[in-house]
Amino acid sequence: MKITAIIENTKHDKKLTAKHGLSLYIETEEIDIIFDLGPDSTYIKNAKSLGIDLSKAHAVIISHGHSDHIGGLPYLNEVNEHAQIYLSQYALEPHWLKIGAYYHKVGANSAIQDIYENRLNFINQDMEIAKGIHIVHLEPTNNYTNNLYKGSPKELDDFNHELMLVIESNKGLVLFSGCSHHGIVSMVEVALKKFPGKKIDKIIGGFHLIGLPILNTLGKTEEEVMAIGDILNEMPINSFYSCHCTGPKAFKMLKTILKEKLHPFKTGESIILK
Repeated sequence: MKITAIIENTKHDKKLTAKHGLSLYIETEEIDIIFDLGPDSTYIKNAKSLGIDLSKAHAVIISHGHSDHIGGLPYLNEVNEHAQIYLSQYALEPHWLKIGAYYHKVGANSAIQDIYENRLNFINQDMEIAKGIHIVHLEPTNNYTNNLYKGSPKELDDFNHELMLVIESNKGLVLFSGCSHHGIVSMVEVALKKFPGKKIDKIIGGFHLIGLPILNTLGKTEEEVMAIGDILNEMPINSFYSCHCTGPKAFKMLKTILKEKLHPFKTGESIILK
């Protein structure tokens, strides 16, 4: 298995473009997957620079309905007209980020339903899309983020539109999370419960510990971040490749606990699992 970061907040190579968002290209023996599509069409440009042929992807998985993950979907037909698209049944509902007294739309483009009508697969339960490759449906959470809203009329987001991807490997489970709005600890607990007797080899994705990305603030207290690190360190997980919404401040704090288990994952970098 090979996993490449096509879009992430930081970059490994000057010829690539980094943006606030996430898109990974996952090559397995069974199928190739695009996991999230970043905020716009930048993933296409970066993929070309990296020599990745997005037309070979068999599936696109959208982790949740926020624009930094689903914003690139309207451009998919430019490079791939056949891959099946998997997303929560709630991913296309309105989503909002509240800054001060203002609500900023952070949901999906309203044209997606019309553009991809015959390719959209709405998930409301766990699904195995290929041998050992599982999309895990997550129930709504009460782990609210005070500035994220959904629906009309607006209400605090319970992240009923969030999914995670779990791939079975010889060394254990590989868990992919877009933003971990449910809480990374809770998502690990869900994976361990759904795959009893398995340990987790790697967790790849964002842990949503950042506050406002522009200001690089913490979204949780230092005590909460350190407590998350302590719990993760005690769980049966070999390593973490954390990026995007984890944020540099929280990453630095987690590194003091997880040490060599924790790695950054920048735009252009790849992880190869034999």
